[in-house]
Amino acid sequence: MSVVVEYKGYYVPLDSVPDEIMTEWETTLKGERARILSALQEKIPNADAFITKLANPAHEVWKDFVNPNWVDKDLILLKHEIKLKGAYDSFNTGIQNAFAEGGTFEQNVTNKKSKFQLARYTMGSVGIRYKTAWGPAYKAIGVLSGDRRVKIYMGANDTFTGDVVNVFLKGATRIARATALPLITQGLVLAQLAHENGLADRRDAVITNINEKLANSVLRMVDTSKYTVTLNIGYDSVADKLYAYAKAETVA
Repeated sequence: MSVVVEYKGYYVPLDSVPDEIMTEWETTLKGERARILSALQEKIPNADAFITKLANPAHEVWKDFVNPNWVDKDLILLKHEIKLKGAYDSFNTGIQNAFAEGGTFEQNVTNKKSKFQLARYTMGSVGIRYKTAWGPAYKAIGVLSGDRRVKIYMGANDTFTGDVVNVFLKGATRIARATALPLITQGLVLAQLAHENGLADRRDAVITNINEKLANSVLRMVDTSKYTVTLNIGYDSVADKLYAYAKAETVA
C-alpha cells in the first residue's frame, strides 16, 4: 500500500465570535419575529386548535410520567387536563405580548446575545471560510472527498502530505461530507469542553464514541476496492490539543 493523502489538523476554538457575525445573528433573529408570530397564529388560530394540537397531545405524554401508584392519580390527571384545556386565552395573550415589536422575544434575543459566543467552539471546527478559512473538520473530510480547495487554506495548525483524492463510492461523496462534518464537529466541541473542565476520561469517551460513529457511517461509503481509509478525531498529549485526522492508502 502507498499513502495517497494524509492530514492532521489541530482544533483551536476561536477566541471569540466576530462582531459582525454576532450582529448578524441578532438582526436575523429579530427579523423573524413577525413570521414566527404569524406561523403560530396560523397553526393555533383558536381554542379548538389549541386543544387538539397542544393540550391533548401534551396531556397524553404527561400521563406517562405520573406515578401509577399515587393515591390521587386520577384526580391529578383530571386537574392537569382541565387546566390545559382552559389555557388558550393565557397562551394567546402570552404569544401576542412576547412577539409584539419590542416585546419579550426581541428583548431576550438581545439579552442572550452573549451566549452565542459559545459558537466559537463550532466555528473553530468548521471555520469561517471568508474570514478564518475552513477548520479541521472540513479539511479532514475535504482531502478524502476530492475538494482541492482545502489545499489553499492549510495553515500553521495543519499537516498535509500527498494530494486530495475522492475515496468514496460513486454517488456517496456528498452524503459522506454531510455526515462527517457534523460528527467530527460534535466530537471536537464536546471533547474540548470536557478537556477544559479537566474531564480527561469523558473527553476520551467522546472521542471513542465519535470514531465509532464515523466508522459505522462515513467509512462504510469508501470504495474499499481501491482505498484503505482512516478518518477520526483524537487528543495529542504533547501538543495538548484535539485534532481531526484523515488518511487514504491505495489497496495493494
